[in-house]
Amino acid sequence: MKIYILGICGTFMSGVAQLAIQKGFQVSGCDENIYPPISDVLKDLGVKIDKGYSEKYYSENTDLFIIGNVVSRGNPLMEKILNEDKSFFSGPEFLFNYVLKDRHVVSIAGTHGKTTTSAMITKILLDFGIDAGYLIAGKVKDFSNSAELGNDKLFVIESDEYDTAFFDKRSKFIHYKPSTLLINNLEFDHADIFNNLDDIQKQFHHLIRSLPQNVKVLFPFGDDNIQTLLKNGFYSIKEPFNFEFSEKGWSMIINENKTSDFKVCFNGELVNEISLKLIGEHNLRNAFAAFLTALSLGVTPNSIKNSLLNFKGVAKRMDLLGEKNTVSVYDDFAHHPTAIKLSLEALKKADSSKKIICLLEMRSNTMLSGFHDEKIPEAVSNADEVYLFSKNETQAKKIISQDPKINFCESKEEFLKILRKKNYQETNIICFSNGSFGGIQSEIFKNL
Repeated sequence: MKIYILGICGTFMSGVAQLAIQKGFQVSGCDENIYPPISDVLKDLGVKIDKGYSEKYYSENTDLFIIGNVVSRGNPLMEKILNEDKSFFSGPEFLFNYVLKDRHVVSIAGTHGKTTTSAMITKILLDFGIDAGYLIAGKVKDFSNSAELGNDKLFVIESDEYDTAFFDKRSKFIHYKPSTLLINNLEFDHADIFNNLDDIQKQFHHLIRSLPQNVKVLFPFGDDNIQTLLKNGFYSIKEPFNFEFSEKGWSMIINENKTSDFKVCFNGELVNEISLKLIGEHNLRNAFAAFLTALSLGVTPNSIKNSLLNFKGVAKRMDLLGEKNTVSVYDDFAHHPTAIKLSLEALKKADSSKKIICLLEMRSNTMLSGFHDEKIPEAVSNADEVYLFSKNETQAKKIISQDPKINFCESKEEFLKILRKKNYQETNIICFSNGSFGGIQSEIFKNL
């Protein structure tokens, strides 16, 4: 079968493309933004990628078009597909019908930590000898590909709440029909498609109320937003856990003065001690959730412990790119105040002797909407200097007025001039962006 994917270079859609190729389909596609590493991965697999969305890419020989959620009405190729009455699916719709149907789907949802937690669970299963399939929207350092079919019934999928397609405004995770669901946390995000937290909770509840009674749903007991969600109606098996010590059920203890260790407890009794190569309380929480999810799937505690100890992490998640002249440079995907705050806290705790320079690109739709403006100063409080990169100077100046250590940068060239002038020593520079940040990370090394 010949399939053509519109928006093929997105992290999710490129994973769909990889799985389709592994299924034996002939895959090609198009995108407006074609850039490494995804474009290189697809080209290495023999995928032809067209630039833009011209109707000239339409072919009668295509059996099925798969439509990414970057595509909207008015798109020339989409209009041609509609006018010719050709068959098309959304990415999640294709994924369920051709990959997930009849599998035990392990769905990892929540506002923060989906990629890392999905990667942890997948590594745990593979190390235990389970040939699980997976689709993870990020570059996992432990895996050569971001998606694999696998031969076992288990399939792990990072399940975000973003909309499915222009013709299906439900969240993508609605389509996956999980047998195991982990909801790590729940906050407001994606201001371009959701008006408020209630809108997001509504989508999560669409998922919850569609689950069979035998589905296990794991969630942190102390998250008020998740508790509100569950009060709207719950019909499956609850598997709650606690991110703080509790004498009832599963809980964790983060070891004092250590950024990469925690204890796993059940009914107040020690079950295991876990160590990671990663730093930060957010990663310890991700690992704890991964531990419990894997345990529910039949993996032994010690096997989970060994896998987590050797987990290398995910690119752009507190990713240490290197060190030069006592200056370390980190790359981080965080673009929500909660995630930014946790990453900076982790960096401060791991090495309090070093100065922290925070570069924050105001790029996500929620950031640009102004929804988080008042929360940003608190989120970056652990940094010594902060540089905001934004196309909206008025918005940036409003944030800067709240804290004198926050500065406005119009371009990466402006910061690089500052970098050369200040000649930082014994410093951690961390770059926060949900995009490429214009390649500023590598430019910093050249200018140190």
